[in-house]
Amino acid sequence: MSAPRVDMHRLQELVRLYRMDTTVRDRARLLRMSTRTEQRYRAALETAGLLEGDPDDLPTRAELTTAVTAAMPAPMNREVTSSVDRWMTEIRKLEDDGVGPHAIWDLLRRKHKDFKASASAVKRAVRRIRRERGVRETDVVIPVVSGPGEIAQVDFGFAGRLVDPATGTRRKAWVFVMVLAYSRHMFAKVVFDQRASTWVQLHIVAVRPHPSTRVPRSGQALRIY
Repeated sequence: MSAPRVDMHRLQELVRLYRMDTTVRDRARLLRMSTRTEQRYRAALETAGLLEGDPDDLPTRAELTTAVTAAMPAPMNREVTSSVDRWMTEIRKLEDDGVGPHAIWDLLRRKHKDFKASASAVKRAVRRIRRERGVRETDVVIPVVSGPGEIAQVDFGFAGRLVDPATGTRRKAWVFVMVLAYSRHMFAKVVFDQRASTWVQLHIVAVRPHPSTRVPRSGQALRIY
C-alpha cells in the first residue's frame, strides 16, 4: 500500500520554510513528517522550480499538485481478487438473512465441493458487504429501561424431541422463558404443549417460585427444569 499524500497546505509551508533557510530537520519537525518524506517532496518541488522565491509569495495549490503528480504519480490500482468472489451473491443473501460469517463459511464448504476459501476470507467479505450497505434499522438496538417489577420478557422456544416423563415417550418439547427486565433474573421450564392454559400456568409458576428456591445473583437462572 502506498503512503498517503501530503496535503497541499503543508507543501506550501515546506516551500515557505525552505525559502527562509531552515534546516531539513527543522522543516521535518515543524511539518510533522520524516526527513525522508521532506526530501522526497522537496526534490519534486525543486524539479518544478517552485522552491526559490519570496517566502510571502508562495505557489498555488494547483501548481504544487501538478509538480507532485508529475514527480510521484499515484500507483495504478491493482485488480485484487478474492477466493470468495465466485460466491459473493450467495454470501450476500445469507448475510442479509442474518447468518453469521463462520456459519456462512461452514455452509458453503459443505454445500459446494469446490469451495476452498478460508473462514477468514468469508469474514473479510462479510465486513466488506456491511461497509457497503451501511447501518440498517435492524442494526440499532434500543435498550429496555424499566423499574423493578415493571416488565418481564417471555417467549417459547422449540427444544427438539424430548422424553415426556408423564408418558415415557419422545415428544416435541418447548422451553418457556421469562426474563425480568430490571434484574435480568430468568425462569425457564420445559413443556410439551403450548396451550393457553399452559401459558397462564407458566406465568404463575414463574412469578411464584418454590419457597426453597435460592434467590440467584443477577444473570443466573432462577429455576430450570
